[in-house]
Amino acid sequence: MSNKNKTGNAMDITITSQEKTDYLFIETNAVLLTAEDLIGQSEMLYEEIEKYSFKKILIDESETQLPKELIPYFDLVKNYIIEFPVEIRELKIAVVTGEEYQETAKSRETLCVSRGLNYCSFLTIEEAEKWLLS
Repeated sequence: MSNKNKTGNAMDITITSQEKTDYLFIETNAVLLTAEDLIGQSEMLYEEIEKYSFKKILIDESETQLPKELIPYFDLVKNYIIEFPVEIRELKIAVVTGEEYQETAKSRETLCVSRGLNYCSFLTIEEAEKWLLS
């Protein structure tokens, strides 16, 4: 799936969804280098989530290249609050990232939780699923 970020640059993002018994499982594969890329992917993910009735979401970003700087995540979380419907607060979202993104993932988690979002980051699908289903 190819999409354009808000600056018009092409982004190659693959998003695959699978309905599990108790949650929606989404895998992403992308190269995201900027806040605009992150925001573009988050909009695509939310569109995918809206297709289903699940309130529990597990997103596997372990094959996605993410920015390693913290600044883009401030813009990303700000965008969640401003641009997404208030119903986003009803979702319980677990995200799995690669180990090299652990610091930024935990920072994004802190930003989300401080703004009332039920969001947690993990290094393995097993840990994420355990939290999601608890």
